[in-house]
Amino acid sequence: MASEHTILASDLRVIERFVASQGDDIGSLLQVAQISPDLLKQPRERIPSLRVGALLAELARKYPERELGLDLATCHRITDTHVLGITAISSETTLAALRRLSQYQALVSTQQPLQLLEQSDSVTVTKSTVQAEPAEHIIQSFLFAVLLTAVREISGFAGDIVSVSFTGKPMGSEAKYRKIFGPRVAFSAKSAAMVLPRAALEQPISTSNVDILTRNEPMLASLVRSVRENSLPAAVKMAILDRLPDETLTEEAAAAAHNMSLRTFQRRLESEGTRFRVLLDQTRTQLAESLLADASNTLAEVGFYCGFSEQASFSRAFKRWTGKTPSAYRAILLDDAV
Repeated sequence: MASEHTILASDLRVIERFVASQGDDIGSLLQVAQISPDLLKQPRERIPSLRVGALLAELARKYPERELGLDLATCHRITDTHVLGITAISSETTLAALRRLSQYQALVSTQQPLQLLEQSDSVTVTKSTVQAEPAEHIIQSFLFAVLLTAVREISGFAGDIVSVSFTGKPMGSEAKYRKIFGPRVAFSAKSAAMVLPRAALEQPISTSNVDILTRNEPMLASLVRSVRENSLPAAVKMAILDRLPDETLTEEAAAAAHNMSLRTFQRRLESEGTRFRVLLDQTRTQLAESLLADASNTLAEVGFYCGFSEQASFSRAFKRWTGKTPSAYRAILLDDAV
């Protein structure tokens, strides 16, 4: 049933940005959809799919003349999906990036609505229907616009796509859809799909980084398994990632966010074979290793992104985690890349 499925709460960030751009507040919309405003500060939590549908339906009632999916797409940030977005754009090609997004999409939505159909000259991204209208149309147009924008940005592809189709009627002006997707746009179709030229997706991309892939993919695979199993350690690691670099999540705050006493929280983690400090160190180690693989990041910047105000403190912690200083670790990465 749809009520059993969940969507990453970071979707609220996109809606909040759009509503704020209209000079409004998201609070009343959340109230109608029975979504806690506290989730705006906990974007790695999960929201029942039906409540997200109710939120989008209320959004459509509030802004009936807007092309909402397209408007929301302009409010999307690659960091909304954090390690998933970073890993995808580190792929060898845009096609590989799309494959990774499809493979790990359970981190965003347990309904896993996107599928890739690969043919010799084209790649079709299909979107299964999981909501009632108009929420479904908002999601379809949002996802396709975000994906196409990413494809253009990382690959340099500027030509027309093969086609795009939506199951619902257009919201607002059809001209805006054609401005984004090109001339071949269809509405009220039997299925939602965007068809892209395969040759454009197979070109190497400038953001490719094999070291980030090597370090992040095992974590993504682990997080996907944990989401499916409703794992507390995975939820904690995602919460740690989300708060960095602005703050380092404390054990007390993590327990409170899961509505547990500190002792109950500790016992739950112990029952799953881990402790909060271990999860914190693992998460910051994996993040630091990914950032060190990019030579454009200074050591001070890497330390900052991992939650350290002083480089010396970061260096000591990193050596404790890995047995090497950040500079020595980076030197090994760069030597291996030559």
